[in-house]
Parts: sequence; structure tokens; C-alpha cells
Amino acid sequence: MVDTYTIYLVNKSADTQLFWCFLERPQELVADPGVYANSSASLAIASNQPGTHFFAIPVQYKVGAGASNNAVGLDVVVTSNVINDASIKDQWQADYKTIPPQQGPTMKLLGNQAPANSISITSGEFDKAKNENGGWFSNQSFGIQTGAGFIGMSWSPKPQQKRTLTPKLSFYIAIGDYGSNTLADWNTVSTNSIQVNVPIDFQYANATVTYDASGNWSKTPGKPPQLLIAENLDWLRSNEHNQLLALAYLSDSNGQVDYLKSVSWNSSAFTDAEFTYLSGTITVTTALTAAFAFFVLANTTFTINSIVGGTTVNFTYSGSQNAQVIKDMFIAGAQLFFGGRSGQV
Repeated sequence: MVDTYTIYLVNKSADTQLFWCFLERPQELVADPGVYANSSASLAIASNQPGTHFFAIPVQYKVGAGASNNAVGLDVVVTSNVINDASIKDQWQADYKTIPPQQGPTMKLLGNQAPANSISITSGEFDKAKNENGGWFSNQSFGIQTGAGFIGMSWSPKPQQKRTLTPKLSFYIAIGDYGSNTLADWNTVSTNSIQVNVPIDFQYANATVTYDASGNWSKTPGKPPQLLIAENLDWLRSNEHNQLLALAYLSDSNGQVDYLKSVSWNSSAFTDAEFTYLSGTITVTTALTAAFAFFVLANTTFTINSIVGGTTVNFTYSGSQNAQVIKDMFIAGAQLFFGGRSGQV
């Protein structure tokens, strides 16, 4: 079974965005208006910020209980005094105390005979009306503790109430003015967000969510493309990969394989978070037989501006890859695949 699901975040909007992660309610709580979204998992990402940004969500459920001077409701901060790991089929009891004095609750595991795929939470006997008239309010929570914070839901428990919950691994990624552990309305959360569901939206336990310049959401299974490239550079530079490229480019007899001898870079370079422009000159070991339009190295295409003497090639790169990543591809002896034959050199 997968231990952790990872949701990668990409911000293509013009502004820094504060992304939040929320856990969808179990079906048993959907119709209850007294159950509120509760999250402290947030991550600020600048416009087109490079690097990797993600929520890593372990499949370890939590049950919690608390009591404070704050009544459970919208925009109220709710945290638990006691939190426990919970497994499927666990039966938990939260014991709240009747005032005076004001005391926090305790929790205990009763057994593991809850219905299949479910977790049960029972509230013990206490005088809720007396407590609340005295300004002492109980709360109960269910969710997941991530590295970025808690994601889940909270409600006001009733005396001797039993809730049987069937967890749903479904998440909302949202942006907005939410507060850490501040209770939020489910309609607001679900409307201004994108829902990411296990397993259909994940590939190898990874999914990517993008917020674009127009304020639209999109999701794709797997890691972001730029991360996949970075993780597979060794393969992209390997002889095995180059041989596959050679078969593709030479199958129509219009290409040529050559090997890098040396490279020099011009000073006319430009790079920012989205775009890189580089120009340079390479020499190859064997004279080129045609005036090719491009060459491919490590699965990246470079434009040929001119070929001098058959072995010297002036070229440019324009694209989204990091400048240093591009330069690191040019290793003496690397295979190059020339294509776009347009005549004799």
C-alpha cells in the first residue's frame, strides 16, 4: 500500500499565491452542517517560482479532541488538546469533563472492531449544556497530519454520540484567505479549488496541480515535467537513450550521428524563470555531410545557425530549461544527432 501521496504545485499566475490543502469529508459527514473544514497546511509560491513545491500527504489518519473558550463555528481557530494515530477499524472514545473546573478531554482506544474501511469515534458522557453556558466548548477532529500541517475537519461533539467514518483519500487544493486551523465552509473550499482524487489523479503516488495566469486550475497524474527531466538526466545522456534517438533520426536516412569534441559559449545569453537563450559553437569529430538545421543532445533540440568547415557548428538554444542544465549536457564524447538535411555543406 502507498504510504505517502505527493501533490506538486505550479504557480503560473502573475502573483505570489498561498496554496492550501484540505481533506474531503467522509460520506457520513457530508450532510452535517456542523462539520467544518480545518487545515493548517499551506505553502506560498511566487509567480513561476523555480524548484519543486509540494504537499506530501502520509496515509496516517488522526483523531483528536479538545476543549476551549471558543465555540466551534466558522472562522474560529480549533486545535486538539489530544491527538492520536488512528488505523482502519479502530474504535476511539473521547471523554469530555463537565465543569467546574475547566479541563481538557482524554482519549482511549476501545478496540479494533469498527466496520470495514472505517474508524469510529464515540463521545463519553458529559453535560454539554452546562459547559457551554459556562463558556467551555468541546471539539472533535478527524484528518491527516502532513509535514506542512493538519488537514481534516472539526465539529462540536454531542454526549455519547458515535460517529463511524469511512475515510476518503480525496483532497482540495485551494488558494484564498484561509487561516491556520481556522474553520472554513465546505462550499467555499470546494468552489475555489481543484479536487485531486486517489487513485485516478495520481501516477506512482504523484500528481501535479497548476494554477495558471487566467486563474484556472488543471491537474495531471505524475510529477512535473521539469522534475522528471532533472531526475532522468543520467538516462537522457546515456548511450542506451542515444541509440534509441539514433534509430529514430536515422530511419529516414536524412540524419547523421556525430560526437562532441569541444564547446564554447558566447556571452549573448539570457535567462529568467521561464525562458533561457544560449548561443555557442561546437566542434565534432567527423565532418558533417549536409547543411543540417538542428541537432539533438540529451533529448533537447538545438538550432544550427551555420556550419563551418564541416566540423564547426554555430548553434542556439531557446527554451524553458535552466541554463546550467543545458551547459552540463555538453560533455566531450557525447553523441549528437543531426537532422533537417537541407543540402551539402
